[in-house]
Amino acid sequence: MTAAGMDRTVRFLTVAAFVFAVTVIPGCSGGRAQEAREVAESFADAFYSADYETAAGLCSPELVQMIEESGAVVDSLPGDVREEFMELSRGVQTYTGDVHVWSKDSVTVDFDIIYPGEIEPMKTSLTVVLRPDTGLWKVVYAQERQ
Repeated sequence: MTAAGMDRTVRFLTVAAFVFAVTVIPGCSGGRAQEAREVAESFADAFYSADYETAAGLCSPELVQMIEESGAVVDSLPGDVREEFMELSRGVQTYTGDVHVWSKDSVTVDFDIIYPGEIEPMKTSLTVVLRPDTGLWKVVYAQERQ
């Protein structure tokens, strides 16, 4: 191969590597944010519809205790009150808002939660992190927003 041919090959490979980095690498981080968003949405749907067992499976061990306590409170309600609560929970609607990517392994997802009969949504944010020990996204924190 001639020197000119070699230069052309090196330039081609450099451009190809740049194009790969610009198109594929952001796609990977976008895919990771998508996975985190899906976990947050599944958690929100489960938690606000009183499916505490599913919600507990989607959060960090530190948050499981709070989820279990919520379930225990619902279970301790008198029968008719518990049934009314479960009926309302089935009608809760969750709407995903902004997704904030803080790093490759930390994402916060904003939600509007609308309870049946309510006009104004409750606004909340869920923080989801990629657990290095399991490689799974888990909800670690929930915060009510104003």
